[in-house]
Amino acid sequence: MAYTVIGVFENADVANKALHALVGHGIGREYIDVTAADVNQDNPTGEFPENDAFHNFFRAVFTGHEHDVRDHSEAARRGTTLTIHVRTRHDAEQVQALLDQHGAVNASEYARRYVAQHGGVPLSAHGPAPFPHPDPTVPAAQPVATNTTLRSRIIDRPLDDNERLR
Repeated sequence: MAYTVIGVFENADVANKALHALVGHGIGREYIDVTAADVNQDNPTGEFPENDAFHNFFRAVFTGHEHDVRDHSEAARRGTTLTIHVRTRHDAEQVQALLDQHGAVNASEYARRYVAQHGGVPLSAHGPAPFPHPDPTVPAAQPVATNTTLRSRIIDRPLDDNERLR
């Protein structure tokens, strides 16, 4: 496989609908990895080590782009991640469109929203959480502009079996 497409979903139900859409579109199940982290069962405190499986996976995928590593790691730790392996750029773009149509989230926005709602989770390299600021006595920083159309991501290389998130 020459391309990897990654989509993060808020929950397993939404991810399963996307999974069924992919299979219905002809993507073999053996080319789709599904990974979910349950904060309540896997890690009840919601605190994750810097070098857990999610962080290591996204560090390998987004080499040199630490903000993408942090955002995707934080989002994946709280949702469900689909990783799809395809042969052509055209297939990757079709998979990306399916994931986005079926609820893939913008990892940066999802990670920040989680921080804003639940606190206690390290912020990404992009800066502070968006409004509302958790402490009303502290002046709120301006939110950082993000590309809201960027949800699922196409990686222009295959992942080795030892790099895959399963």
